[in-house]
Formats: sequence, C-alpha cells, structure tokens
Amino acid sequence: MQGDWTAVVGLEDLPEGRSVRASLDGEDLLLYRMGDRVLAVSNRCTHQGAPLHRGAIHAAGSLVTVSCPVHGSTFELAGGRVLRGPATRSLPVFEARINAGQVEVRPAADAGAPSGSG
Repeated sequence: MQGDWTAVVGLEDLPEGRSVRASLDGEDLLLYRMGDRVLAVSNRCTHQGAPLHRGAIHAAGSLVTVSCPVHGSTFELAGGRVLRGPATRSLPVFEARINAGQVEVRPAADAGAPSGSG
C-alpha cells in the first residue's frame, strides 16, 4: 500500500542537474532533478551505508547515476539498480513529484518487494 505524498523540499532548493539530501519519516533521501522530473532514492549505499549525496552524479541522456564516495559502487537513480559493485543490493526507490512548488515523495508501489541479491 502506498502512503500519502509528503513535501520534503521546496522546488527552488533543488536546482536542475544537482543532487540534494532530504528526509522522509526518518529515511535519508537523495533527490535529483531533471527538468520537471525528480528522482528519489535512499541516500545510503547498500554496501556499507555511506552517504550518497557526497558522491559523484553522472547524467548521460536519460541515464543518471550516483557513485558511492567511499568504495565506488554505482547506482542508477531511476530504479536504484546496482551498475557496479562492491554493492550487490539495489537502492530503495521513492516516487517523487512536483506539486505547487514543492517536491513531494512517497515510498514506491513495490517498496516492499525484494531488490537484488546481497
């Protein structure tokens, strides 16, 4: 069951092409804005919990990735998928939208489903 949408940051605080750290009910999030689309994932690397907002973001067309600043694991932001280890588990993904000048997020519909192996 999906939860309600929750505003986590004002749109003016999420510049185009930049990542921002936010929080939803105690969950540390990484937000990234591409035009009118916002990607939202857990801000903690699934390998050893490093803060991903301190890592490098790379955008190539529709593919946007973040690299862990500690051991270099690389994740796709749209789906949380691991593209390069040492991490083996995908990042938790959140739905995000822009509404009335606010970025709102909620757990993804399949947030309870297992993701990857690890």
